[in-house]
Amino acid sequence: MRASIVTVALAAVGAATAATLPPVNFSWYPCHLYTTEDANSTLVNPATGEDIDNPAAECADVVVPVCHPDVCVFANGTKSDITVFVKRMQANVITTPKKALWVLQGGPGHSSEAMEGLMSEAYAAANGTISVYTMDHRGVGRSTLLSCVDTKTESDLAACLGHIKATYAPAAFSVTSAATDLKRFVESSTFDDTDVFVYGVSYGTYLVERLMHLAPTTVKGYILDSIQSEQFYQCKSAPYYSNWDQDVGEIGMSYIGPDAKQTLIKLYKKLNNHHTMTECAEILRESAKQLGYTTPSDAASNTMYNWLGSRATRVFIPAYIYRVNRCNHDDAIWLRNVHPPAPIESPGQVAERGPYLNGTGMSDVVYSDIVFNEIWKSPSPTADELYQQSVDALISLGNVPASQSKIAAYCVFKGNADPVCDGHPTFNESFAYPRDAYWNKTAAIPRGASVLMFTGYLDPATPSKYAIDENKTMQGTQKLLLEFPFTNHGIMGNTPVEDRPHESCGSTILTSYLAANGDLNQVRAECIRNVEVLDFSKWSANVSMQLFGSESPYEDTTVQAQVAAVATEVVKSYGAQVVVLSALLAVAVIALVGMAVYVVQLKARTGGDAPAKATAAAEVEAATDGAAAAKETGKSDDVVVTV
Repeated sequence: MRASIVTVALAAVGAATAATLPPVNFSWYPCHLYTTEDANSTLVNPATGEDIDNPAAECADVVVPVCHPDVCVFANGTKSDITVFVKRMQANVITTPKKALWVLQGGPGHSSEAMEGLMSEAYAAANGTISVYTMDHRGVGRSTLLSCVDTKTESDLAACLGHIKATYAPAAFSVTSAATDLKRFVESSTFDDTDVFVYGVSYGTYLVERLMHLAPTTVKGYILDSIQSEQFYQCKSAPYYSNWDQDVGEIGMSYIGPDAKQTLIKLYKKLNNHHTMTECAEILRESAKQLGYTTPSDAASNTMYNWLGSRATRVFIPAYIYRVNRCNHDDAIWLRNVHPPAPIESPGQVAERGPYLNGTGMSDVVYSDIVFNEIWKSPSPTADELYQQSVDALISLGNVPASQSKIAAYCVFKGNADPVCDGHPTFNESFAYPRDAYWNKTAAIPRGASVLMFTGYLDPATPSKYAIDENKTMQGTQKLLLEFPFTNHGIMGNTPVEDRPHESCGSTILTSYLAANGDLNQVRAECIRNVEVLDFSKWSANVSMQLFGSESPYEDTTVQAQVAAVATEVVKSYGAQVVVLSALLAVAVIALVGMAVYVVQLKARTGGDAPAKATAAAEVEAATDGAAAAKETGKSDDVVVTV
């Protein structure tokens, strides 16, 4: 109760002081919906070489204060204003009341370019009756950009941050600062007589949750897709980015099972053993040495992590493991053409003001400012501990160079104010801000609003356990959590309906929510049971051609026929709540699973170690903690829908 009083009091103070600011001015100018590099650029369909239509939109560079009242204070001589880039598709059919949907990108630090497809889809689904908006968060993309380029050393980074700090306060680019921008936008005269809905994905959900704390009066509904929850526990799992690979490991191992895990561990030991003389081990050693990985298995792990995050490529992970382990002549030729990702990503390019974007518009400064100050465990784990998390996960993002680089940057941003920074160079600058009153508190549902939440059980970036916790700890009854058993990160783009792959179940549900004006009782979620399952016996021939140079990654039709037959029998036995998962890797095995993933071997009739694809059937259920939490919330006023 005390936390609620503090939040309400802060919101009231913010409302009073905001009245002294000049009104928000949207000076709209024509632009295209889909971002291009410059005015002369066109969008081309790579399959046909033909130009793609680029619908008309409107853009604005909105002037906002560097420091909103009660959020931060800027020193004398520093800039007092920055700009925030906003884009919209304005409704061409007037309704009473009017409707507006904001769609917010994640990151933090990413531009809104990836939201443009969703803008078009939502606008079309509403038949032009709803205006759709997005924005580049402050400090990102075409907004006033915070950027440090060519920072090869910690000294370079410290110098760059010192220059930025002399102009802007670190808290000026906090989550609360960005949420306050949005609050002022949606409460401006542009949205008079308008019911506003706000959608966020990934980190964008954390920004939307912060907006819920600020409780703008015009917002009718909040939509959280792939949820970054708000409670940072000390004694159980918490959604810190410093726990990233630990969470990835839980997702990966929960669904491939113990036998597959042991197979992968054996493969990694073989790859990392210098006495192993297979050509594939040597290829991965060369890749690891060239790219800076510590071990060959790190290069393999990062490659599979990249595939895990995509619905189109995750089905090929068993084939990757099988072929690296088998390593015949064809496998070696193939592996030489599979290039592991670089251990450390390059920063995004600088964007120019206006609707165009030359580069990604990513701001590493904003990313680190928010992550290190709000979403990173303090005291921090060491670089060795971060790397060990990635080793334990088996399929992961982490590696030694990335872990060391992350901790080095963390210490610069935090001014070495952490035991993990002992031994790191000390500089006179930091780029840190204190956690505010909203941190570590789940937002309550604002009066008159509802909250629609989406999560996927196979999401390695924002696991379902955090969505379940957000739902459980969110005060209020007007909320609905929808759980998708087979879906990874980003429900809107990863829930195709069986036999209708161009139809998104997530988008259908979102459209029904908007049409019902936020009434959760009218949300149509029946399509969840028809969402495409994760079936490792099915894949895109085109994607297989890109990754393996053939329409099949296995190349043995006899074993493929066996796999398909077993998969069919599994579905018959277990009914609709079955997913075909991988569990064989080293030899010809087929794994069938009930509540957990257990393995039975199947010798291929072609004899010996014939190529085989692993399959398993798993009854669709959340991981143990997630299922328990879902059952617990089912006793309250929370609404949880699954199939």
